[in-house]
Order: sequence, then structure tokens, then C-alpha cells
Amino acid sequence: MRPAIPLLIVLGILLGPVYYAYCLFLTGETAQTVRMTERAARWTTADGTILRFSNGLAYKPVSLELTPEMNRVIFRLKFTFDEIADTQQGRELNYQASLVELDHTVVERPLVVEADASKTQTVDAGPLQILYPAQYLFLLVEAGDFDTVPQVELVVLEKVQTPARSIIWTGMGLLVVALIFSLRDAMRAAAKRGTPP
Repeated sequence: MRPAIPLLIVLGILLGPVYYAYCLFLTGETAQTVRMTERAARWTTADGTILRFSNGLAYKPVSLELTPEMNRVIFRLKFTFDEIADTQQGRELNYQASLVELDHTVVERPLVVEADASKTQTVDAGPLQILYPAQYLFLLVEAGDFDTVPQVELVVLEKVQTPARSIIWTGMGLLVVALIFSLRDAMRAAAKRGTPP
């Protein structure tokens, strides 16, 4: 193997997937944390609007004041199960997370969580670019009937870094080059072994 190939692989991984994961999961500041506990099929917002949910129960809507200065924003949901019946262990629970401004849905994401009491599960909705300051509602709706209900915590992260595409593509390019060199060296080695003395 060429001495440069391991270096290309290390640099490619660092500039590609590691850099991308760093921007999404290790940057940002906590702007707000809310424990979501109350669930109902109908909620009345502060302005008197009545929200009805027919497909499942919804957690109490969370009012959020978001501004462009917070960009980018991620809504991080943490699910913790205290006790789970054996028949419910490992069951997939489906949710719909939405961010609403007035009567307009800004973003909507389906979420899937596994019923597992051994760990806290973290699911991100976003990242989202806020275009103008406004009051928003964050909605979390259960899709179906749930026998097992987790504790849910919403963490709003602001100023999450945007991964630079040029850096990511550079990392992926280095990995491709390393792969090409590795294949070529392997083919040459195989050809030499097949050559009669």
C-alpha cells in the first residue's frame, strides 16, 4: 500500500463525515429547554385558536420566539422511558413534529422512536433557517394509540454551524482518490502474482 493512502483516508474522513457530524451535533447553543408532559386531543392557544388532533394525542404546544439572529436552529427531542411492559419493548413509536407560524406550517418532520427503557433517545428536527422574527408554535403529535408514553424534553439549539460544502466535497474527493489508488495497487499486485517467473 502506498504510504499516502492511509493519510488520504484519514483526511477524507475528517473533512467529510466527521466535519459534517461536528457541525450538526457539537455546535450550537441552548436557547430554550422545555419538558413536554401534558397530552390531549385538543388544545387552545394563547390567541384563542383551537387545535384539534384526530390521529392521536398531541403534547401541549410550545410557544417559541425565533429570530434570524438565532440561525441555524435545531429542535432536539429527548425521549426517556421509565417503565415498559415486555410486550411493548422495542416497539416503534411514530410522531409528527411541526413548527407553525400563524396558520402556516413552516416545517414538518416524521419521527420514529423505539420503546427502550435502557437509554435516552435523541431525535433532531431541523436544521431550520429562520427568515424573519415571529412567534412560532412547536407541535409534537402521536401517530396512533400509544400504550407506552415516554418523558419528552424539547431543546432548542441556536447558532448551529452550516457545514461548508467545499470542505465536505474535498473530504469525499480524498476518499475517492484513496479508493482508486488502493484498487489500482491491488490490481497490479494481483497481476504480478499471476505472471510466471
